[in-house]
Amino acid sequence: MRTAMVAPTLAGLLFVASCGASDPPAAEREADPPPASVTAAPEPPAAGEIRGGIEALQIDGVWVFRHDPDAGDDALHSGTPEIVGGCLYVDDTIVVWHADRMGDAAAAVAAANAGADPPLLIGGGGVSLDEGGDATQIPAVITQRCRTTAVWFGSP
Repeated sequence: MRTAMVAPTLAGLLFVASCGASDPPAAEREADPPPASVTAAPEPPAAGEIRGGIEALQIDGVWVFRHDPDAGDDALHSGTPEIVGGCLYVDDTIVVWHADRMGDAAAAVAAANAGADPPLLIGGGGVSLDEGGDATQIPAVITQRCRTTAVWFGSP
C-alpha cells in the first residue's frame, strides 16, 4: 500500500512517498480517501488585491504592480521592457509602478508585446539580492506571481 505526505513550501508542493510490498488494485486506490495530512496549495491572491500597499494588476494578461506613496527616492532605473513568464520586467527587475505612472506601465507592456524595446528611465529606489538585499524585502504579492531577485519601487 502507498502512503503519501504533502507539505506546502514556497516553491510549490514537495511530495514524499514510500512504497510497500504490493500495490492494491486501481479501483481500491481510487476509493481510498486522501490522508488527513494532504493540504491544498494556497491560491495566489486575485488581481487587484492589495498587500503591503502594493497592488497586483494585469494589463493585457501581464502582471504589473503599483503603489501610491506620497514620496519616493530620486535614483533612476533604466532598461528596456520585457515580458517573461507573464510578468513585466525592466532590465531583469520587477517595477512597482507609482499609481500616477500606470500609463507608462501600460505603454511598456504594449511595447514589449509588439517586440519593441524602448529605453525607459524610472525614478525611485529598489532592492536587489545580487547587491546584498534581503529576500524578505521583496514583497510576497510580487513573488507569488513573478520570479525576481530585484524590485524597483517607482516614485511619483
